[in-house]
Amino acid sequence: MYEIYALKYGERDTKTCQFFYRDEEHAPLTLHYFVWLILGGPQPVLVDTGFLEDDAEKRGIRNYVRPSAVVERVAGVKAAGIKMALISHLHYDHWAGHSLFPNAEYWVQKDEVAFWTGPYAGRSAFSGSANVEQLARVVPLNYGGKLKIVEGDREVLPGITVHRVGGHTAGLQIVSVKTNSGTVVLTSDASHFYRNVETGQPTQIITSLPEMLAGFDRIHELAGKEKLIVAGHDPLVADRFKVVEPGIVKIA
Repeated sequence: MYEIYALKYGERDTKTCQFFYRDEEHAPLTLHYFVWLILGGPQPVLVDTGFLEDDAEKRGIRNYVRPSAVVERVAGVKAAGIKMALISHLHYDHWAGHSLFPNAEYWVQKDEVAFWTGPYAGRSAFSGSANVEQLARVVPLNYGGKLKIVEGDREVLPGITVHRVGGHTAGLQIVSVKTNSGTVVLTSDASHFYRNVETGQPTQIITSLPEMLAGFDRIHELAGKEKLIVAGHDPLVADRFKVVEPGIVKIA
């Protein structure tokens, strides 16, 4: 049965009013940046790839380490040994580090690829979340057979399924994983914080508000009674699950 780890590679401070939809408070808010590693199957599976030093410097990320280095802190795992990377969406912090895992096939939703190569991606409402240089790599990776474009829900390995929910981005996908403890739901940015999914409050960056709200319902449906929900950027992940060592949290 699968084991799942949340691997932190950086953090950033902001304010609640800059993040939560129609929030007027200026309370401090810290985002933790994670990739997630699924072990126990025929091969390790990575969820998202983080970003490189250029984004860390540009965006004021504290305590940055390369996501590949954090992955390799898990016993027996090498970055070059990652053959499957499930990409929740193509924002910089979930895609721009893909070159750190050069032997991976990257699984991305069709709607996500279409949006970032379409007419609205360059608008200021969306472009701030993009690393354009790394987005441009989508095309040669596709031609090179390294991009696996999926549409809707897909079981990628027995017990590991991607689910398209959209909302935050046009083709955002979440990942559900069957474990001995129950079904773990890796929400990525479908729920940046537990406050999102637990109160139904959206984030500021949205392509479809109805899809984002429906995504919260889908997360709860998939998680079932165990509620093994892993928020995408919440420091509380380390409180709700088992810290193995600083920066490495065992989910199940």
